[in-house]
Amino acid sequence: MKLNKSLLSCAVAIAMGTSFASYADTNNKSASSSELATNVSVASVENSMTLIQTFNENTALLTQDGDSNTMLVTTTGNNNETEVVQSQFGNYAEVTTTGDNNLQVYSQDGVANGFISEVTGNNNMLFVSQFGQGFFVNNEAINIVTGDDNIIDVEQGTGGHWFYNMDMQGNANEITSLQTGEWHEAEITMLTGDENTLDLVQDGYWSTFKVSSLQGNDNELEVEQVGDRNAVAFSAISGDANEIEIEQDGLTNAVTFATVIGDDNQIDLDQEGSLNTIESNLFEGSNNEVSATQVGAENLMTADLIGDNNELTSMQNGDLNEAYMGVIGSDNEFTSAQIGDLNSIHLANFNGSGNDVDLVQAGDENAVLVQSSYPDVTLTSNDNDIDIAQDGSQNEAIVTLAGILDSNNNQIDIAQSGTLNLIDMMVEGNNHSIDISQTGEGNWVTGVEQSAFLVGGENVSFSVTQIGNDNIVEGSVIGFDSTVSVTQIGDGNAATITQM
Repeated sequence: MKLNKSLLSCAVAIAMGTSFASYADTNNKSASSSELATNVSVASVENSMTLIQTFNENTALLTQDGDSNTMLVTTTGNNNETEVVQSQFGNYAEVTTTGDNNLQVYSQDGVANGFISEVTGNNNMLFVSQFGQGFFVNNEAINIVTGDDNIIDVEQGTGGHWFYNMDMQGNANEITSLQTGEWHEAEITMLTGDENTLDLVQDGYWSTFKVSSLQGNDNELEVEQVGDRNAVAFSAISGDANEIEIEQDGLTNAVTFATVIGDDNQIDLDQEGSLNTIESNLFEGSNNEVSATQVGAENLMTADLIGDNNELTSMQNGDLNEAYMGVIGSDNEFTSAQIGDLNSIHLANFNGSGNDVDLVQAGDENAVLVQSSYPDVTLTSNDNDIDIAQDGSQNEAIVTLAGILDSNNNQIDIAQSGTLNLIDMMVEGNNHSIDISQTGEGNWVTGVEQSAFLVGGENVSFSVTQIGNDNIVEGSVIGFDSTVSVTQIGDGNAATITQM
């Protein structure tokens, strides 16, 4: 019988006699099980310690050893040092600090322990360590930080830990999180400011990292996940010159971007394993660089981009890969390479001028679809350079640019080597240069009865070279002052070209 982790987690929670809260939103993943949501530890009914410090240069060292202990520390002033140590089961610590130059060190060793830290001020440093067996009874750390130059270092081991940074405002902040074991979750609810640094490492099974909102410039985020069933999700990123690097190594990994708005951002995504997914709903801005690498089987990469002078690169090595890029803008560079079986590349809404597209496929049953202004003929697509290379069997390349002769000065080069290749075109416009090379058996260019291969108006250069058997070139080329060259070498080739 298959057990639902969420239901089983609740059953263990009731058995422990504690109140639990659900922070995580991962399907069938056990929920966060500390008492931090209600800010009250029901199980913490044994020892209780409260310390309030006001004014400057205060030092507090608090230690509790046992189960169900509660510690509340409130500090107001400058240059304070606070250290909290709790061991065993079901301990709860809440630390509130207002002031400058505070140094805080927390440590919990056991299970079902929880931290809440609220820091308001500048130059604060937080060090959080939680160790203990996780799974259904977890340790949890929450930081709510408002101020500048804060340094947060969180280390959680063994498994089943949650780490949250609810509100972090300011500049030059540093967040470091290390989670090892199984069932970890780290979430940055709000990060506002410039030149912030986040370094997260999750090593184990079923780890999740979420960024709900990142607003600012020159921020650096580096995420590394090793294991199976890992997930990284960015809900909203707004700002310029941010650097995001995500590396996932394992099975069933996923990276999701809901919205990215800004200029001069750099995003590097690397997935190694099977069933990997990279999805971006909207990427808006200029001079951004996005690189996605997937090694494994059944990979998927999708991205929607609005802006100019952006560089988008997709590298896939494995089976059943798919790459989709929806683009509106000019002077962008797009590169997609697929090595493996059943690959597919789809470039849609390629509207703009001066874009450079390089699509490479090596393997079996590959397909390329480049859609531009068509079917929205009110948009233009001029001075673009499209280069498509396919090497394998049953490859297919379809190019559509305009719909009513409103696409000009495009360079299109298509090379196919293999069996049963197909090229379907509709371009239209003026002053195009099209070069098609096919090597193999059963290659097509089509047109006439099969539609497509229409090309366009004045001063069009159209060249087709076929080497092999059963190749077909139909028509037509419209307009005048156009140059058409067809070379066929092999058996059973047929060519029909019509100029109007």
